[in-house]
Amino acid sequence: MKFPVYRPYIPEESVEYARDAVNSTWISSIGKYIDLATERLSEISQCRYVALVNNGTSATHLVARSLSRFRPAVKKILVPSACYVAAYNSLLYDSCDWEIECVDLDKDTWNMDVKDVPEDTAIFAVHNLGNIINVPALAEKYGCTIIEDNCEGLFGTYNGAPSGTKSLCSSMSFFGNKNITSGEGGAVYTDNKEIYDFVLKLRGQGQSNERYIHDEMGYNYRMTNVQAAILLGQLENIDYIYEQKRRVFGRYKENLRDISGIKLQHQEPGTTHSMWMFGARLEGIQSYKEASEYFTTVGIDTRPMFYSFREHPYLDFKGPDEVATLLNNEIVIFPSYPLLTNDEVDYVCDHIIKFLKKIEKNK
Repeated sequence: MKFPVYRPYIPEESVEYARDAVNSTWISSIGKYIDLATERLSEISQCRYVALVNNGTSATHLVARSLSRFRPAVKKILVPSACYVAAYNSLLYDSCDWEIECVDLDKDTWNMDVKDVPEDTAIFAVHNLGNIINVPALAEKYGCTIIEDNCEGLFGTYNGAPSGTKSLCSSMSFFGNKNITSGEGGAVYTDNKEIYDFVLKLRGQGQSNERYIHDEMGYNYRMTNVQAAILLGQLENIDYIYEQKRRVFGRYKENLRDISGIKLQHQEPGTTHSMWMFGARLEGIQSYKEASEYFTTVGIDTRPMFYSFREHPYLDFKGPDEVATLLNNEIVIFPSYPLLTNDEVDYVCDHIIKFLKKIEKNK
């Protein structure tokens, strides 16, 4: 494929630190890079407590476990009608008595459109494609507990604070297609010391204060020193990566701003987009498959918007999904990696416009 949807930026520091970690023989879950990456991430996030884990799904599971432990009065959880499936799975891994209800997406933001929050209900805020939900505003309006799947949110903000930092706790992902990556990897953010200690215990097999005595069922969710070394190199280049992502997204918006038939993601007041993945809603197309076939022929890799929860046969959730289904049909996710050049963005945009003209001609 000429232009993949994503290609990670791997700075020299990541390679150097990973080599050093390997040469040190500390290649598992102990080593200096775990502490160094944790400290740097805590500084960047402005979050009091950060726990590195092996991937974003593990982080999201620990967020769900923390909700269950520290907010036992919660009986219902509101989730978006479409998002990456790890958010749903994290609520199902354990035998909790939650009622899970799906809230349909908003046509403009492509995020969950919360209109009512019953008593004893928590919101699971998922920032689709990196478009940030204003969690502080949501908490002020409804006065409920909020947890976040912030796996797509790094670089995003709400009310001037980094996303993922103003809820009970949140998850981060450093998968290979994220703004900052360690190949796999993730983190849990919280300002609550009890939650932080609980997360540390669970990620390390539920071990008590006495080594090899385990007083809680836990998991092996630890990040390796090699992963942390790669992550640290990325974090040391975060300003450069951010500027490149801003350039790429800005170029797309400039090229597509006034094109009929194209709708871009609308941001909530008080928020900034994380610029994770660039999506465009191509109004009136029959399905994502129609677009995918065209863009493949011109060397442009694409992805669909997340599918409605009803498309996953094992999920027994309730709630509306009309907007989620519409958006899945019409949204196409395009290449947006940091080193995509302006000329390459222009090439993609030219073919978006050509595709729309082709569709209009065939109507």
